[in-house]
Parts: sequence; C-alpha cells; structure tokens
Amino acid sequence: MNSFDPLAWSPELRRALISVRPEFFGLPADQQMRYRVKLPRQDRQAIVAALLAAYGHPQPSEVADQESNGHIEVPLQNRINEWLQPLVGIGEDTFSLNESFRPEQTILDFPTLLSYDEDDHEFQEQARKEVDPTHLQRPYAGSLNATWARCIMGERLCYLTLYMAGLHIAHGIEKLANKEVARLIPHRYVPRTENGRTDGGFIEWNHRVEAGGQESLLEDLQRKVWTYTHERVHELQAEFNVLSQSGTFFEAGPAPEASEDERHLRIVFSDPRALARVRFTTFLSDCRAMERPAEELNLIESREAARVIQFVNDRYQELLSTFDPKVVPMRRRTRVLIHPGAWDALNGGEDR
Repeated sequence: MNSFDPLAWSPELRRALISVRPEFFGLPADQQMRYRVKLPRQDRQAIVAALLAAYGHPQPSEVADQESNGHIEVPLQNRINEWLQPLVGIGEDTFSLNESFRPEQTILDFPTLLSYDEDDHEFQEQARKEVDPTHLQRPYAGSLNATWARCIMGERLCYLTLYMAGLHIAHGIEKLANKEVARLIPHRYVPRTENGRTDGGFIEWNHRVEAGGQESLLEDLQRKVWTYTHERVHELQAEFNVLSQSGTFFEAGPAPEASEDERHLRIVFSDPRALARVRFTTFLSDCRAMERPAEELNLIESREAARVIQFVNDRYQELLSTFDPKVVPMRRRTRVLIHPGAWDALNGGEDR
C-alpha cells in the first residue's frame, strides 16, 4: 500500500473522509498531506464514527466519542488504528510516529530519523532545564528510547518501538537489577491515604514501601542501582559510537501486555549514523538495508546482564555489612503528580 495515492485506500476510508471533508480529493497533494499528518481531533472522531458505521458497529457516534477519550477495548482500538493508518501515515509503509510534536511541527518537517531525534533531544533538554535550572545539558548521542510508531507491514497494522542500542540495553539491565533487588529484599508498595487525590487536574501517586524493616537498606541499594544504570547508558552509547556499526537490529513478537491480534516490531539503532540513513517515506526498507545479526546485540546484552547482577549482589553485601535497622535516615518525600491518562495506564488501562 502506498500512502501517496489516496485512491489505493479502502472504499470505506475514502467514503468516511469525504463525508467529513468533501473537498479533500480536490486539494493539491501537499495540502492533502499536511491535513493528514495533522488530522484535527474533531475530524478524526467524525471519520472514526463513519468507519464504525460502515463496518456495522452499533452506536458509532457514541463509540467514536469513547475512542477519542481513550475509553475503548483494545481489540476494537487496534482495528480502528488499522483503518486509519493509511490516512495518517506517510510513504511506502504508511509510517507515522505516535509521539507528540511541537505545535508548529509535523513529521513532514524532518527529512530523516536523525533530524527528528536531534530536535526531540533539544526539546527534552530545554524542558529539563526549565524544571531544574542546575541541569547540565547532555550532548546528543542518540535519544530514541521506546519511541512509539506505526506502519502497515504485509497489509496489516504493526506497532513499532524504536530504541537506541545503549538505551535499549540499559532498559533491560534496569529491569534485571530491579528483579534481583526484589529477590534480595522482598518488598511491596502500599498506597497511602493521599493516593489518588486530584490536584490541579493531576492525580497524586503516593505509596510507601514495606520491606520487613529493611526499608532504608532497600532505598540505598535502589539508589546505587539507579546510579549504575544511568552511568551505563552513557558508557554504552560511547561504545556503540566507537564501534560505528551504523546498523539496525530487529526483534519481532508481541509486547507482554499485547492482545493476540496485535503485531509488534522492535527496531534498535546502533548509533546516530544509522538514524541519518532512515527516511520516514521509506522507513522499513531503509532500516532493512543496514540490518545486522541479532547475535551481535545479544552478546552485549548477555555481558551487561551478568555485570549488573554481580553489581547488585556486591553492593547488597557491602550495605548489609554496615546496616543498622535502628537508624532511619531522614529523607524528603517527593510528591508525584500524574496526568489522568497516564494514571489510567498505570492502573491497568491501555494507551495505543
């Protein structure tokens, strides 16, 4: 399917679009594309309602309103996403980034994945500086970190997760480290009475940890693990940049929380040079052209897994040798306020 040719779309999608924007097919190609990649929320909801009606779903307007507000079952959400992807995606894979852009930007403003990632890195660093004036801006070394995207692959919708190799491995060893910490110091988080209260449109996440009297030991070990994994990110990025592989690694398979009908593909990029070779209009073919054996990445993942397990156990033994359960350090409690949508996802909801 080629998203550059709207006449190749399904009849249901063409009719739904005409019912909302009858002038669409008379617009110049560049105006059509600008409309598609920045589809107005109200138009999107109306198109979804028309598609639901075309496919025989009862109460299409009500269901479209629910979908627009994120209150819909995952299997139907997946179908809607697949129906819409030819409209909102670009290029030979009908590719789209499922990420936020600055108000004045769209995916069309970035010729390559590198240009997008550099811009996003700058935006994130500026945001951190606004929150914390003492923040020292990190030099760009590749920032893709579980970046969500979608495309049509084999005439089916496929959810993509994009990573830089260093960040992907660091994410994996952090999960391993947390699991090992939980084995060494069993613990659980218990909601406080303030948990779930609203404040200025946000919801407060407020829990305390129970670790059988080893709460301070647990906190010290978690802090050391966080410092280790944070430092390893930069060291791994430097390692991949020195290797200069300029390649991609593919990992197919469902995400742990995925429904049975979903298709998922993780794409890991070795270094920023690889990002420079990927255009959004030819996304998958550009990625496949520099695919490297998965074993190369697996070897580094195994090495890092062994190192982090050893690190956690070594630090645990060191802390245990000086641990005094009678000493409870004073720490400032941090308030965590979460957007309602993120709160729903944290508590078992789905966000596609």
